[in-house]
Amino acid sequence: MKIEPNLDAMIMFVLLVLPGLISMHIYRLLMPAKDMDWKNSLLEGLFYSTLNFALLLPLIVWLHWDGFVANHPVIYIFSMMFVVLVFPIFLPYLWSKLIKWRWLMRNLQSPYPTAWDFFFGQRKCAFVLIHHKNGNKIGGYYGRESFASSYPRGGDIYLETVIAVDDGGRFIEPVDATLGLLIRKNDYELIEFFQVGQLPLP
Repeated sequence: MKIEPNLDAMIMFVLLVLPGLISMHIYRLLMPAKDMDWKNSLLEGLFYSTLNFALLLPLIVWLHWDGFVANHPVIYIFSMMFVVLVFPIFLPYLWSKLIKWRWLMRNLQSPYPTAWDFFFGQRKCAFVLIHHKNGNKIGGYYGRESFASSYPRGGDIYLETVIAVDDGGRFIEPVDATLGLLIRKNDYELIEFFQVGQLPLP
């Protein structure tokens, strides 16, 4: 028995799942989040698609009002592109901005999975003192060109400037002719952060 593919059903399935998958991927680009579990991703995609469509329900109803498609085909096409592609990108971007407002989230659970992600998610510039497991210390500057990995692979940090320190952990001077420092999470046991202008000096 030959089974003929149902093109209409395939298109409907894509329209129902695609917006949610887009929102999920965009959110993972903006905020630390666990890796996508593809066994449950279609169900999650369907949930977020439903949320997208619910928020845009007035627009969708208006677009499918009697005679609108026939009378305004170009507007309909671009509006549906907004519903399926543009809004699913905009929604997680808006949410990622809202959850960083302290007054809005003070009574809600933090969206950051770890304290590491909370600190580095603020993109603050700071001087850093790293305590190696072997007892050695090294300093650095975490600035706009630095990087810290995020959940679920958090713990690694790249510092754009390396600063020599003495045995007491006081900063001495930047190390010349260096492109920065990469420290993996297994190499250190403690990291201290200092505000710019408040360095521990000898």
